[in-house]
Amino acid sequence: MAAILSQYSTTGFYKAPVSKALMGSVFLACTALNTPALAHLRPYLLCRIPEAFSEPWRLLLSRLTFLDTKDLVCGSVLIYYFRIFERRFGSHKFSSYLLATGLLATLFEVAVVSSIRQFGLHDGLLPPGPYCLIFPLFVNFFFDIPRIVTTHVVGIPITGKTLTYILGLQVCSTSSANAVTALCGIAAGLVWRSGALNWLRLPSLVARACDLTIGRLLRSQPPSQGALGATLELQRQQQMELLEQQLQINRARDHRTRHGQGYAETLVGPDHHGGWQPNQNEAQQAGLNVAEQQEEQVARLVDMGFDRESVVNALRAANNDLNTATNLLLQEG
Repeated sequence: MAAILSQYSTTGFYKAPVSKALMGSVFLACTALNTPALAHLRPYLLCRIPEAFSEPWRLLLSRLTFLDTKDLVCGSVLIYYFRIFERRFGSHKFSSYLLATGLLATLFEVAVVSSIRQFGLHDGLLPPGPYCLIFPLFVNFFFDIPRIVTTHVVGIPITGKTLTYILGLQVCSTSSANAVTALCGIAAGLVWRSGALNWLRLPSLVARACDLTIGRLLRSQPPSQGALGATLELQRQQQMELLEQQLQINRARDHRTRHGQGYAETLVGPDHHGGWQPNQNEAQQAGLNVAEQQEEQVARLVDMGFDRESVVNALRAANNDLNTATNLLLQEG
């Protein structure tokens, strides 16, 4: 799993304690339930539709963890990657988001399964696992993360988002019940994005108490800049990431060279052959406009949850190309 996770980032759960707690609890619970000592507890994490009404505690327990290792691997990778939204929202808002969408997705799932079960299209078993927390995040992933084509396979464009979609499809294709769960989660994410659930927030007092207690245990140290891994495998992985970033930087520079003039040419023109020359005021105004545009790009990326220093460095490396800079930050972050 470490090899899969490392392709997204080497910075771990910095500024993402809620995601760290969620992934850690899911992993530990699934591992414990697959040991002989606790295997007898597995039936308690299975919930069917009649039991969801008569024994609602079963419904709650079924949301806590995965029971199959393959589901655990896919779910953990998605949780790990979607931690970028906790950095963007902040832990308090992110917790509120999980609470609101998780509750709504569960209600949708119970209602849909209860309806289609009457026609024999569903056996009534609700897939165990925190799918109600994961699939709503695909909505934010689709709308907020830029689509940047990195390569083509048989004419099909491959972007930095492709693997995440493949993992989601892998989970959906496991069974028709998982497909229903995924659709309900996406529906909940769309409702939240519309603003209809903004009123549902985790109380500030509870968030503060959790931050002072559990939050202290879950905090991660900031990543060290430019540090190589302790093993040859990690070193190779980080070197590959650096090479890939350098290739993206070179592609961005080539694109700027082919499709537009550089910053200096924009101010003074391509040549000094007696053509129009801007006066001092015009040059200063043009410089101010470029500076304002750059500051808007910085503010936009900072709003996505990245720290300002990393944003400035990424924009500089990408020659102020916003999409390329975003992709670099996502790989680092």
